[in-house]
Amino acid sequence: MPEDINKILDSTNIAGELDEDTLDKIGSDAFLGYEIDKDSRSEWEETQDEAIELAAQVLQDKKDGADIKYPLLSITSVQFAARAYSAIIPGRRIVKGKIIGRDENGAKAETAERKSVHMSWQLTEEMEEWESDMDKALTIMPVTGGFFKKTYFSKNLGRNVSEYCSLKDVVVNYWAKSLDRAPRASHYMKFMPNEIEERFRSNVWKEFEYGQASEEENVDTRDPEAQHVFIEQHTFLDLDNDGYKEPYIVTFHRDLKKVVRIVARFDKEGVEVVEGSKTGRIRYIKPVGYFTLYPFMPSIDGSFYPSGFGRLLQPINRTINTSINQVLDAATINNKGGGWITKEAANALGAGDMEFKTGEWKPINARGEDIKKAILPKPEIRIASETFGLINLMIEAGQKLGSTADLLTGDAPPANTPAASVYKLIDEGLKVFGSVYKRIYRSLKEEFKKIQRLNKLYLDKNKDFEFEGKFFSITPEDYADDLSMIPISDPSEMTDTQKIARAQALMEVRGQGLNDEVIMRRYLEALNVPDLDALIPTEPKEPPPDPKIMLEIQKLELERDKHELELFMKQFEIAKIQADVILKLADAEAKEMGPQLEQYKAQMDSLTKQSIEMMKMKEQKANANRQQGSANKGRTG
Repeated sequence: MPEDINKILDSTNIAGELDEDTLDKIGSDAFLGYEIDKDSRSEWEETQDEAIELAAQVLQDKKDGADIKYPLLSITSVQFAARAYSAIIPGRRIVKGKIIGRDENGAKAETAERKSVHMSWQLTEEMEEWESDMDKALTIMPVTGGFFKKTYFSKNLGRNVSEYCSLKDVVVNYWAKSLDRAPRASHYMKFMPNEIEERFRSNVWKEFEYGQASEEENVDTRDPEAQHVFIEQHTFLDLDNDGYKEPYIVTFHRDLKKVVRIVARFDKEGVEVVEGSKTGRIRYIKPVGYFTLYPFMPSIDGSFYPSGFGRLLQPINRTINTSINQVLDAATINNKGGGWITKEAANALGAGDMEFKTGEWKPINARGEDIKKAILPKPEIRIASETFGLINLMIEAGQKLGSTADLLTGDAPPANTPAASVYKLIDEGLKVFGSVYKRIYRSLKEEFKKIQRLNKLYLDKNKDFEFEGKFFSITPEDYADDLSMIPISDPSEMTDTQKIARAQALMEVRGQGLNDEVIMRRYLEALNVPDLDALIPTEPKEPPPDPKIMLEIQKLELERDKHELELFMKQFEIAKIQADVILKLADAEAKEMGPQLEQYKAQMDSLTKQSIEMMKMKEQKANANRQQGSANKGRTG
């Protein structure tokens, strides 16, 4: 690697090493690039401003006429944020590890568990802004079309920071293909004088005279603490004049174009040199990304900035607002009355008697018929029924596009509606939000990658922390691997109804070879049962026996039962022979007495001994056959 690259990487502010002419040129070029990108999205900015006004219900302070804003965008924004926030952050556990490949000794699983616990602790406790920023971002997202997260290590705070940035605050050329391929990305920032002074004293910025703040939105120049606008531009510069531009971050005062800081936007691992080059000629440098784009949905016109309901529902919302305001204005005109009256009748009534109070009767110097003929009321403005049909049509179309049907806003379905039908309706209604949630899931993984990189570079050698009542320890070496960290939430489940439906489907297959304990736990989790760990026993259970061992035991028991049956049959045969002999003896005793009886007894004893010897020989032969079969099985197995 060239020595100049090492010097650049070691510098905390390259601006202090450059002459003023070079810095002025860099500042002017950076400002020009910022203006070009900002001009390319001017129409988009106008659309964004109008969408925010519609969603925020900002009144136009009309002097005459109604100014009603139908809350179509507001409902969509609140409904989406309510579902997405609880789905993305279901609890204190936000991150989990994704193990790829074999893990024979369980080392990957142990590392994944340590990292998931540590990163969940960082996001929920150490990085104080992360959860609140995510809450705010998800509320604004459906209106504006998305947001950015800027992830970096703060030396002042001594920890990682991943802060919310609106789409308007990060200026990228409207027609850029992607954030990685954009020529530059400019972050619009405001700093109070005291914050500027802090950066001067810590040598983070190069000092200069910045004077008074300029006119800006929400900035009063009379205020001595008025904020100054700075631009942090992630761009490319050729500071070593080798014909190749390296990635840098240039921070400058927007109005004065004064550069206060320049730092490298790459690290040693991202530098590739030409193979075989003796001078270390650079072939490619991979920039380090700081921004993560969270898109609501891709832009309709193919531009860089994503689209949201603020852009898609604006025409519908404007039509609804106009129609409702016209109806109210017509009703107001009809209620106020008015018309024409002849001068003679006006003189008869008196100039000050043209208006009535409630329940008032006034005397007149004319006959009623004459007054009736002299007064001509304005014709009543009739509101066509088609107008109300148009309003309802627009509201229905907006609800369908914004996925805010009655079921999704918590309203009860019609009576006797089957549960399966309700689940299907909710599933269909969440198709739009389901795809958006998958994009959020994908962006979360990108943000987690950036946090992993920062932990690898800046984490303490032995970081101890407490999470969920337990103490843990983590080291930078745990982040040295390429283990992917992903959100613990499921992108296919956005509502409790969906989770319960899936859990109920699992409950129906219990006792069919699956892990019933896991099924029960998932069902209870779907029901959001509190203190779940207190309900489920924690005592370890004996592991189930090996199926192979159980099969061998069954075979042995079968052989034992067979052997016992054979012995029983042998004993039965012996008993039968003895019974036959006794029967013959009894018969002999009845027919012949004397010496023949002793002869029969001797024959009986002889037959009994012979039967027993034959049985023993058969049993020995059977045992020998079984032993020979076992020996053959051992040789072939």
